[in-house]
Amino acid sequence: TVSVNTDPGQCYATVSLLAPVTSDNCGVASVTNNAPATFPVGTSTVLWTVTDIHGNTNTCQQTITVTDNQIPSIACSADVSVNNDPGKCYATLSLLAPVTSDNCGVASVVNNAPATFAVGTTTVTWTVTDIHGNTNTCQQTVTVTDNELPSITCPANVSVNNDPGQCFATVSLLAPVTSDNCGIASVVNNAPTT
Repeated sequence: TVSVNTDPGQCYATVSLLAPVTSDNCGVASVTNNAPATFPVGTSTVLWTVTDIHGNTNTCQQTITVTDNQIPSIACSADVSVNNDPGKCYATLSLLAPVTSDNCGVASVVNNAPATFAVGTTTVTWTVTDIHGNTNTCQQTVTVTDNELPSITCPANVSVNNDPGQCFATVSLLAPVTSDNCGIASVVNNAPTT
């Protein structure tokens, strides 16, 4: 039994087989086999036939096992930078698939991307799997920027009289109405204490 890996960049192996040990009481005329020029991935059986000088034959079998241990290649597309969807704190986008190849063939290309990308940076891992289960990965980052201004609507103007005996007024101001696609962090003003 012979076990080998595929030739570099190929989905087969080129194997030089050792001839079996033969003998005959009158003499061996030939030793032949049915081996192909190259062996595909998997197990192949080679039939050896020895023929003596009087035409008598005998056979034996030899197995050749070829394993594809070459990982597929993968090159991710460029990183992506986008603005948030209007009125949302995320972006919806379609990513370009990476460029992949394999000596025997690509079975699948998948990623762990979410349905929507939150504001900030998300790392997406792409995984390519070949037809023999070998895998490889690459990573792509998606950066989403919140470029929407928060909205603010001030309350009505205020007119009051001065505090009794004072040359000022103490006023409690109503807060403005605010909103934002990602959330309000703070609402401040520059009003004096009086």
